[in-house]
Amino acid sequence: MQQSPISSFLKFLIGFLTLISVSFGVTYAVNTIAQSQDASQSASAAKALMLKVGE
Repeated sequence: MQQSPISSFLKFLIGFLTLISVSFGVTYAVNTIAQSQDASQSASAAKALMLKVGE
């Protein structure tokens, strides 16, 4: 049994949009983690610098 062209297109569209959504979700998660780690490292470096200056 053959699928209609509209059905095929809808399956493709749903798959493509799912792929794009997952890709954006992963990218957002990785960027969020990277930014939080950068902020943590910057805070640690600032604290270390303040401790050295206080000596």
